[in-house]
Amino acid sequence: MKMILKIIGFIVLAIVVAFVARSFYVSRPLFKEQLSEAPIAAYELAQPAQALSFARTLDGKSLLVTAMTRDGIEGVDLAAATGRDDAEPLGFLRALGDDAIAALMSGDAAAYGWDALGVPFDTTSKIIAAGTNFLAHAEETGLEDGPFLFPKLSAPTSWQAPVKQRTRLDYEVELCAVAIDDIGPAKQGRFGFVLCNDLTDRWALVRNIDLKQPLGLTGFPEGKGGDGMLPMGAILAVPRDGEFYKQIELGLSVNDRLRQRSSAGLMIWDAPSIAQKALSLCEADYMLGDEVIRIADCDGLARGTAILLGTPEGVAFQMPNVWMAWAYLRRGDRVLTYGSHLGVLRTQIQ
Repeated sequence: MKMILKIIGFIVLAIVVAFVARSFYVSRPLFKEQLSEAPIAAYELAQPAQALSFARTLDGKSLLVTAMTRDGIEGVDLAAATGRDDAEPLGFLRALGDDAIAALMSGDAAAYGWDALGVPFDTTSKIIAAGTNFLAHAEETGLEDGPFLFPKLSAPTSWQAPVKQRTRLDYEVELCAVAIDDIGPAKQGRFGFVLCNDLTDRWALVRNIDLKQPLGLTGFPEGKGGDGMLPMGAILAVPRDGEFYKQIELGLSVNDRLRQRSSAGLMIWDAPSIAQKALSLCEADYMLGDEVIRIADCDGLARGTAILLGTPEGVAFQMPNVWMAWAYLRRGDRVLTYGSHLGVLRTQIQ
């Protein structure tokens, strides 16, 4: 009997050791590189023939960006240049059109430090997000049934806003699409692009998810939502070509250690596809506790609707490591997020 108990004890110990070893293994960074500053491509202005770039100051001044550096931007004050009084850069674009805005690139530009810039557009109350929209991220998390959608219940904050620690706070570099105009069913729509970080409390997500329901309907509203969970970049690029996003490289480091790097061109569903998918799910019951949340209005998406397009591989979360607090973001951590032509996010965890 004692021998049987010893054998059982050894088996249990071996299972525990294997589980702990697996937890440490899946928590290792994918990259060995250090990254304390974003690549120069993050500060390279998109060619005006490809995309127009916009910014907005913290006091509400809409700017057409004519130059970018690590120190800041140069921009044309759109109100002063046009005599119009629109609340956001996209208002000027809608009213005047691409060619008229592009003609202002040679106008009088002033210098603005990055610290003077805030969120460059006004979004609606409904923000849509895509999960596992990059194949490599789906594979690393074991969720390989294809992309799914969920509501991101968090208001955008500026590119350097601090973030409060959560129980298991995770990062996700993402490209965020912004609807230029209203989008109805079966309409492609046009989108601008901005850098964002889809922060997630994995503990809240796992605690509230119902695996009997389709992915996204439960757990994600709690785990993905909350104050400060959506840092947003200062540069909004509005392409003339629908393929522009494919040239954007996305990356993220934590405490100068590279964690994520990939091409936005590897996403499975593009922004127009996600918009139409969201409209097809307009009557689905997304749950926030006992409250039913709708991901979209059935009659269409309003201009300014933001769509998070998914993250590539390299996130902290893996099911075996959800018990390991040190594998996730903690107080004092510094997160650097970048995107080609879109600048950076600098996020301090408090």
